[in-house]
Amino acid sequence: MSTHLHRSGLRRATALLAVCVIAAAGCGKDDPAPLTPMAVGTLAPDFTLSDVNPNSSSYNQPVSPRSQLGNVSAWYFGHAT
Repeated sequence: MSTHLHRSGLRRATALLAVCVIAAAGCGKDDPAPLTPMAVGTLAPDFTLSDVNPNSSSYNQPVSPRSQLGNVSAWYFGHAT
């Protein structure tokens, strides 16, 4: 009986150690590069997003910074969890 309890405890400890190792492996240093402000007059990187504003004239159409050249525009990238 004592050997059975010892093996059971050893299995639990091994399983706990495996979970800790896997969790620690997922905690790598994936820090993004530090953000640096762009100089005034610099073109923003080109990308395209779908307009999700139902009140917009370009609703459900692709929009990009290049489509707003010569206009004042603001881009907000929200994130919810």
